Amino acid sequence: MLPDLYEYRSERLGKQFRESLFSFTRQLILTDPQDLMPSAHVIQAHRHELEYVADLIRWRLELREQKESEWNADNRFYWCFALQGRQVPPDTEEHAAAFYERGEYERAEAVFRLLIESFPGYVEGYNYLGLIALEQRKLDEAIAQFQKTARLGRELFPAHISKKRYWSDHSTRPYIRGLRNLALTFNQAGRFEEALLMCDHLEKECADDITALWHRATVYLNTGKWGEAAECAQRLTGLYPDASLMAAFALFELGRGEEALGPFLHGALNHPRAARLLLGKRTPAPTSHDEAQDHNAGVSLLRALHAYLGSRSRALKRFFGAVVRDPGVVKLLDEVVAVVRRRNEQHPTGEREAFDRMMLLRSREFANAEAGKLQDLVNAPRSTRAVVH
Repeated sequence: MLPDLYEYRSERLGKQFRESLFSFTRQLILTDPQDLMPSAHVIQAHRHELEYVADLIRWRLELREQKESEWNADNRFYWCFALQGRQVPPDTEEHAAAFYERGEYERAEAVFRLLIESFPGYVEGYNYLGLIALEQRKLDEAIAQFQKTARLGRELFPAHISKKRYWSDHSTRPYIRGLRNLALTFNQAGRFEEALLMCDHLEKECADDITALWHRATVYLNTGKWGEAAECAQRLTGLYPDASLMAAFALFELGRGEEALGPFLHGALNHPRAARLLLGKRTPAPTSHDEAQDHNAGVSLLRALHAYLGSRSRALKRFFGAVVRDPGVVKLLDEVVAVVRRRNEQHPTGEREAFDRMMLLRSREFANAEAGKLQDLVNAPRSTRAVVH
């Protein structure tokens, strides 16, 4: 058909939608749980997908009354409408990801599998399936999903791309996420050589040396390579204060307890809950976003350092336990929790008093100065346990 004779509105705008709508409606009508038990089983098996579709229908109906503007108008050939549909829209992915973030893992898994089937080539869906399996401690399944993420993500790369454009080019992100999560999961599964291999790929192929350093630090602590662990962790403390906790543990194992005090205080003043969790101490349930982030940092380190913490020595517990029981340190840890709360209260007003105090308490310089007041602790006996391989 010539352009002036083709029925763009009916053919391009409505035909495919109506055909899919009719097909879905027919199947839904015929699958009646009241008539047949097999129908009830089908509905039960797909309940999460159907609930998601029901929510999606309500969402679309609520937004149907839109005024046309330059931002939502299409041309008379309906090219914008015809060319969409290859990628999952960002708001759809955020909606599905919210199930994962709220811990509704069964529902999140069903929705992401639905999106993968509906949008062939949706690689991020496999990454989310891996994250869901990881949270459920299904490590082998998580590894399989992350491997698929990396393999399919590599196929999305442009024909020619320089290393410096990795990550800034969005087409590379699924691949890098796959590698990062493989390094993390291999380490948690005790497959340390494979975790280090992923770190090599991240550093040499993707120029992601920061992530590689983090995972190497955890692997080296788990395998008793204290010098390598200390070197990797210390290079990260300016970016990630929780890396200071790993640096402190590695320095202690090297017999450098005096040097370990500053990094430990720096990590603890930034993550007081995480520090206590790593020492096996109970903490109350988080009551704010900041406390939840602190708690999650501790849980992540507990999982990452499973082999090291599972066989930690009494000397280590005694040494760092004495630090967190010291009256001056207790006072500082309580103050940093209070000042973060005060910062959140002052933020809408523009006041900076709490913010400035928080930044001082969390600085490495402050931690090192306070460590000088704890020198009597360095005489605690160092660990004599065997190296873990």
